[in-house]
Amino acid sequence: MKVSNVKYEEFYDEVTMKIKSFNAKNGDALYIRSSSGTNIIVDMGYSETYINHISKNIKEIEKSGENIDLLIITHIDQDHISGAISFFEDIHSGIYKQSIIRQIWHNSYRHLSMATRASMCKDDYNVLEELLCRLSKHNSLITGMQISALQGSTLAGLIFKSGVEWNKDSSYGPVIKGNVSVIGDLFIRVLSPCEYILNKLKRYWRSELHKLKYDFEFGEDEIFDDAFEFYLLNETEANSSTPISAKGEDKLEALLNKGEMVEDQNDTSVSNSSSIVTIIESGNCRILLTGDAHDCDLIEALTEQIQNGLNLDFDLVKLSHHGSKKSNYKWLHLVRSKYYLISTDASKHDHPDIEALINVILSNPLDKKILCFNNDLEIITKINDDELKKKYNYSIMRANRDWGIEIEL
Repeated sequence: MKVSNVKYEEFYDEVTMKIKSFNAKNGDALYIRSSSGTNIIVDMGYSETYINHISKNIKEIEKSGENIDLLIITHIDQDHISGAISFFEDIHSGIYKQSIIRQIWHNSYRHLSMATRASMCKDDYNVLEELLCRLSKHNSLITGMQISALQGSTLAGLIFKSGVEWNKDSSYGPVIKGNVSVIGDLFIRVLSPCEYILNKLKRYWRSELHKLKYDFEFGEDEIFDDAFEFYLLNETEANSSTPISAKGEDKLEALLNKGEMVEDQNDTSVSNSSSIVTIIESGNCRILLTGDAHDCDLIEALTEQIQNGLNLDFDLVKLSHHGSKKSNYKWLHLVRSKYYLISTDASKHDHPDIEALINVILSNPLDKKILCFNNDLEIITKINDDELKKKYNYSIMRANRDWGIEIEL
């Protein structure tokens, strides 16, 4: 196995899977390619991520006569879906044929089965229009857009217009725990969200609309998808991470010497909790992709897999929520991996948190670990100490800031 800067090239016979983690600012954007040419993209970061990086790979895929076999959008968050919106706008404008992508997995309003009537009354429609108007004033992605322009401009709206197969492998329902799919030579197992998490999301959305109109009725109109997506895009965590102090090295060594993993308050974001978590396998190669899932949800999902007899040894694990200390604690006890991938440029909430990195280092201490960063971060200098690396059995790989990192498994 080896790691290199992102560059599209042909596979060597010994490589089972390539994973490219693009520089997506504080977001996620992964490209997975198997040795037999199966192409999967998981999240697309921001619009710039798509324009500067992902689109180049898609053009290579198209040039070679292949397709994106599956696009997974783990959850609704600007740093995961904005690039996908730009991609589907390009499909809509004819830059790509619809056939460039075979299927997308993305849970939207229409997959929550909330509709009680086919279409909505005028009063309810006005409520959603008013909500969209209010949201447009507080979201940088949509500020200044007219309501008529907002409608249908969401990822859900663009997917619907594109005609791309949407959650086909889930019988067009929600992508949910227990779903399994074979995409080319890749076997994909969905660990989360479970039905309880999606029901929690439904209650949250229902409660917010009933605050605006107590007898609000849910319909199948496309504006519901738009309002639902824009509302979740405005959801923010109640508490952001605290920057590490100027004495971060001292804090690091003190916590490592204590020998205990560091626990923090849980993430409270409903949208993050709904992240699609997957295990992707090809031959003897296995990776775990966590989206921005909560620590408690990952514990539950992984514990269930252990109870079902599944081995949780991986070649690569992507840390949840860009290395937030709120999302990466107890679940790390349950898995073993050679590579731990952190996707962020530290531009929001100062992720990754030093506590999350300590938790990776201290989990399964006898295992050799490689911490992979898709950006060249300042925090790397705090853990890139030869004595600490030798003592705690880890190494570091960092990427070119302009591109990202590629891992060959």
